[in-house]
Amino acid sequence: MMLVNRLGYVTLNVTDLDEAVTLFSDSGQLQLNRRTEDRAYLGANQEHHWVELRCDPSQPEGLVRIGLVIDPEFSFEDVEKVLADAGVPFTRGSNFTEDFVQEWIRFNDPDGTEIEIFRGMAGVAGGNQPKWAKLERLVHVAVSANDWDKALEFYTGILGMGVSDFIEDTTAFIHASDGAHHTLVLQRRPGPRVVNHICFQTETFDDVMRARAIVRRAGLELRDDLIRHETSGSIGFYFEAVPTGLGVEFCYEHGQVTPGSHQPRTFVRTIRAKDVYEPPAGY
Repeated sequence: MMLVNRLGYVTLNVTDLDEAVTLFSDSGQLQLNRRTEDRAYLGANQEHHWVELRCDPSQPEGLVRIGLVIDPEFSFEDVEKVLADAGVPFTRGSNFTEDFVQEWIRFNDPDGTEIEIFRGMAGVAGGNQPKWAKLERLVHVAVSANDWDKALEFYTGILGMGVSDFIEDTTAFIHASDGAHHTLVLQRRPGPRVVNHICFQTETFDDVMRARAIVRRAGLELRDDLIRHETSGSIGFYFEAVPTGLGVEFCYEHGQVTPGSHQPRTFVRTIRAKDVYEPPAGY
C-alpha cells in the first residue's frame, strides 16, 4: 500500500528569516506567497509553498517537517489504519487558512522529524511571478538516518514507498507512486538528523543553466557543478544555502521508475556513482 504520491514541501527552521527569504526567492527562484513575523511560504508552478521557512530561536536550525502528498487511491482513514496498526502515534487536522493545505495527518519518523501526509495544497491566484528559471516541482529531499535500517523499514514497510537504488548499504533512493526515481534519499549517518539537500526539477536544461547563472552572479558557493548522477540520470548543480549545511539542487531529466515492478540496483560507492562524467582510474 503505497500511501505517498510525491514530495509536497519541506519546513526549515532558520536563524535569519530575511536572509533565508532573499536566498530562496532570488537564488532559489521561488515565489514568496506569504510572510509573517516568524514564517514565510515560498512556492512555484502555481503551488503555494514548496519551502516553509520558520524562525524559532528556541529550536535548532534545520529540518522541521517533510510534507508528502497522499496517493489519490487512498483515504486518510487508510493512512490512520496503517499508522495505528504499526503503533505510530499521529494527529489529524484541517485548517486551510493556517496550514494552506486541505487536510493532513502528522506523525514522527524514527529520527524525530515530523512527517505530514496531506492533500489539497493551496493554489496561487494569478499564476507565477516572472522568474528567470522555470521550475516544475520540488522533486526530492535527502536526509541522514541515525538508524538507517529502521528508517528504511519505516518508509518502505509502513508508508509503502519503494526502493529505486542503493549505494552499498549507506544510501537508499526511495520513490513514491508518481514514479520519480527518488522522493526521499536516506543516508546512513549516526547522530542527529541532517538535511543534506533539496532538489528543484526544472522545465528544461536551459533553466538549469539560468538558475546556475543567477547563483554564480550572487557569489554563492557551488557544492557540485554540473554533474550527472548514475542513479537517477539527472543533470544539475548544487549550491550552499541556509540553514547551514543545506544544499539546493537544480536538476533536469530526473529519472522515472515503475512503482510496484521496479527492481532496485546496488552501486559501489565511487565518485562515478555521483557523477558519470568523472573518468575512471587511469584516464
